[in-house]
Amino acid sequence: MIGAITLNGDSWWWVSLLVSIALLGSSYFAWKSEGRLIKGYALGLSLRAFGIVLLLLCVLDPHWAGERPAKGANIVAVVADNSQGMQLSDIGQEESRGGILKGRLAGTEASWLSELGENFQARSYRFDRELRRVTDFASLDFRGDRSNLAYSLQQLKERFEGLPLAGILLFTDGVATDSAAIDSINLSTLPPIYPVVVGDSTPLPDLSIERVELRQTAFDDAPISLKAIVSSASLPAQNVSVSVTPLEIRDALPAVNDESDLPQPQSFRTQASGSNHTLVFDWRPIRTGIQFYRLSTSNLNLGEEATEANNERIAMVDGGQKAFQILYVTGRPNWEYKFLNRALYKDPQLQMTGLIRVARREPKFEFKGRSGESSNPLYRGFGRDEEETEDYDQPVLIRVNARNENELSDGFPKTAEELFEYDALIIDDLEAEFFSFNQQTLIRRFVSERGGGLLALGGADALDHGGYEETPIAGTLPIYLDQTFKRASSENLSWKLTREGWVEPWTRVRPLERDERARLNTMPPFRVLNTIPKIKPGARVLAEVENLLGDRYPSLVAHNFGAGKVACVAIGDMWRWGMRGESEQEDLARLWRQIARWLVTDVPEIVEIEAKESSEGIVLNVEARNDDYKPLEIGQARITIQRVDLTEEELTTYKSFTEVDFFAEPIADSPGRFTTTFASRDEGAYIASVEVLGPEGEVIGMAETGWVNEPLANEYRALSPDRYLLQRIATQTGGEVLDWNALATIGDKLSKQQTPITEIWSYPLWHNGWLFAASLCCFLAEWGLRRKKGLA
Repeated sequence: MIGAITLNGDSWWWVSLLVSIALLGSSYFAWKSEGRLIKGYALGLSLRAFGIVLLLLCVLDPHWAGERPAKGANIVAVVADNSQGMQLSDIGQEESRGGILKGRLAGTEASWLSELGENFQARSYRFDRELRRVTDFASLDFRGDRSNLAYSLQQLKERFEGLPLAGILLFTDGVATDSAAIDSINLSTLPPIYPVVVGDSTPLPDLSIERVELRQTAFDDAPISLKAIVSSASLPAQNVSVSVTPLEIRDALPAVNDESDLPQPQSFRTQASGSNHTLVFDWRPIRTGIQFYRLSTSNLNLGEEATEANNERIAMVDGGQKAFQILYVTGRPNWEYKFLNRALYKDPQLQMTGLIRVARREPKFEFKGRSGESSNPLYRGFGRDEEETEDYDQPVLIRVNARNENELSDGFPKTAEELFEYDALIIDDLEAEFFSFNQQTLIRRFVSERGGGLLALGGADALDHGGYEETPIAGTLPIYLDQTFKRASSENLSWKLTREGWVEPWTRVRPLERDERARLNTMPPFRVLNTIPKIKPGARVLAEVENLLGDRYPSLVAHNFGAGKVACVAIGDMWRWGMRGESEQEDLARLWRQIARWLVTDVPEIVEIEAKESSEGIVLNVEARNDDYKPLEIGQARITIQRVDLTEEELTTYKSFTEVDFFAEPIADSPGRFTTTFASRDEGAYIASVEVLGPEGEVIGMAETGWVNEPLANEYRALSPDRYLLQRIATQTGGEVLDWNALATIGDKLSKQQTPITEIWSYPLWHNGWLFAASLCCFLAEWGLRRKKGLA
């Protein structure tokens, strides 16, 4: 810290001022009386004046004062990385990184630590999964399976809240398993951090699967897309193969080993100078529910790697629930239903129940049929009891693919409990008058509250011709309806994707752009179009149709509404596409399945469970609802966690748990929400199942989720020290990155920094012999100058 001059005898300033005026004045007139106040004589006057000022300054009692850290009052945290990554040995080093670190902290080279303790309280910590206080660093064993640097810094911040923490010495290679959480910490609130980089930046020989990213889409051919980032360093140039295989799950159905269900292995060639490769695997799993896949590398001659812990990864795929329920309702039997039903039938997860009106409701009058017959004669010959047939003034409805005899027995659902059983609703060629006002409101709630998907198909009695304007259903649609809008020419309409449509997987049929453009050029023209006058704010036009005049009109529009999503297909004769040929029929079926998948994706279930990784473990959040999909007011959530990747042979030697059962804690002020944290140190695949019980112990619903615990793979995702991360931490906290040699002077460096507790030091300048010596030198020099000039 920089000092300053203070005057303790400032009350004598007037005496010093008067004396200095008198002495300096007499000196001036003494030189002036000689008439020689030029050149060298000015120097003599200056020397006398300076000597007088120095003597008079002593009267004011000058002190050299400043602040310094109070001895033994401030704390310096010395934090050492205890993870398994420190077991690596750099090229040319016989000792591991951990061995070198331990020697600097607990060996013969740790004298700097004792010197630091002379002025500061040096507190020792080690971190891996969490931060721990240690008496000395001889306890470092470098067996930790994680390097939770961000979590450890957060713990330091909490532990020293309100305490005089002057600085943090951080010994690590910077490869943090929770590096993504660094940004969540306000580093500016921490004291200066001085990282000491452990390890050499020279790449070690290694092949590593650094990262795995899984993406699930509604694309019919390959809804699972797995991207793997693979890197190699200091290895001989060679071919490496990466494959995806199903992981056998204990107490579950056997994994599908059919090669057609799995993506083909991919190969790449490494470079001796190091290389990075991005591999993408696309495939369609046959099974539903939670599934695990192992991504592994294989080759013939890797040479000697620094570690093999990062050569494989496990990815979890959530195949969704066993079946999604879709309700299709139409105003007349048509070709559209035929192709739609045939398309969804090929997907075992999509179960569509149809409600088809074969006759409209007619005005009530006395129908003179057979004697004693009062029901609609359209049902004559179908073998139905007279009580089951509709009266003549009721619409004639046919149920198709009903799950049981009670489903839709009274027509379209009239209660939320009935309608909310479905995940999506498709309305085709049906006027608004078919629904009562309560049913229209129920459909709106189905989308906004239930979170269901709604698809409105065009037709003669749909959209702008169905009388939906100013109805609750119109409020859910992504378009405005206006019967006065001029209809467009609907001859030879060709289907075109918009820019938004090209980036959505569920609106494309082919995976490659050139194949999709070729397919679009061969599509048949359409003739039935519901003209859309205006798009609502936030809605997206994904496809358009173009007539022979070059005019374009929206044909596929979608948006989010409340908790759900809604789409409109303005074309009323999509079936023409399927009539062209067998390949076109399959293309149409694929598009229908993708639209249906989009409708049911992310539709809330009555019970949901989510697993999120945190520094303390896996946080399990449960959300439960009642039949109306309102938050469950009273209930319990029982969670069962299983380790599912162990074989029967491994179970005989496995010492930890295989299954645990407990109740989650309800979240205050959040009805229907429960949470718990689960921590396990064992690598592997886990499945958590939840069973939610109602106030009387009845089962409300069940759900499951899964996760993969791979601490070592994350620990060894990179072997070279992450100097960039450590430099960023040091810069944001006001510290700096140090090398080993800087530890000898670390005490002096910290003493020159601002610390929480300081003390004042003061050194009297008047009591300094050099001050009087300087004054005497000035007088002697002035006297010598006078003698040289021949003055008295």
